[in-house]
Amino acid sequence: MELGISIYGISRKIMTGEMSPEKGVEWLAETGAEVIEIVPFGIDIVENKNLAAELNKIAKENGSVIANYSLNANFLMLNHEDYNLEFERVKKHIDAAAKLEVKTMRIDSSSYRRKPEDNTIENFMSDLSVIAEVYDKLCGYAKQYNITVLLENHGFHINGSDRVGIVLNQIEQEKIENFSCQLDIGNFLCVDENPEVAVKRLINKAGAIHMKDFYIRDEDCDPGDATQFDCSGAWFRSQHGLYLRGSILCQGDMRIGKIAALIKQSGFDGNIYLEYEGMEDCFYGTKVGFENMKKLLGK
Repeated sequence: MELGISIYGISRKIMTGEMSPEKGVEWLAETGAEVIEIVPFGIDIVENKNLAAELNKIAKENGSVIANYSLNANFLMLNHEDYNLEFERVKKHIDAAAKLEVKTMRIDSSSYRRKPEDNTIENFMSDLSVIAEVYDKLCGYAKQYNITVLLENHGFHINGSDRVGIVLNQIEQEKIENFSCQLDIGNFLCVDENPEVAVKRLINKAGAIHMKDFYIRDEDCDPGDATQFDCSGAWFRSQHGLYLRGSILCQGDMRIGKIAALIKQSGFDGNIYLEYEGMEDCFYGTKVGFENMKKLLGK
């Protein structure tokens, strides 16, 4: 088991130009991340041809490894031309991720910003053949680089242990070896599922884990300001109306200690990344959360 940090947690500093991607990787390594996840928010390794090699060098010089690359993508509810364009875009990111020498890459197949009424189980079952086709093609392309494609329970459509499990089983039946699950313990709340139950159901299928925490409320704590998609440090809404806000790990309302125990009991031996999404200073929130994660997971 290797414990690391997603650069997403400090991406607000990179996106504003306050910190370069290079300094961001250096900071994560110096903070103690054994492994680092890169997310392309303010970090363009597709157009900046030399950036991947430079980030790799910095990570290794500071005792860490860039091991995962996470990419938002959407292949659903698109016409034929847009579907093909999205494939070409994602393939460029897979090529770039290979230069980072990562072993895993999380790739979405559904947009985060879907209307609640579009996220029904009926629509999911109707989309299943397209979802399976997408991951078949992506895994086929990524195989040349020995990259395993990860499906994360992300957003509001392909989320929840039932739906993620169905997709995983579908791909397993097709005997695609370089496909696995990135288990985000907090994202289950986006679809109103108990994270502990969901982790129990999917932990044995996980190839990587995101650790995060949320405050959970049943009424608006910032009146009139919470929408389903407002995750920029404010409260946002779950699929069925709960109010959620990112917190420092172990300071929110999730039972992180119980979930950490489940992970340890399962014998999970992959990479675990802290993904901080709180309103506090991102360096402080990431550092405190990472220290808590290490204490809980025994390192």
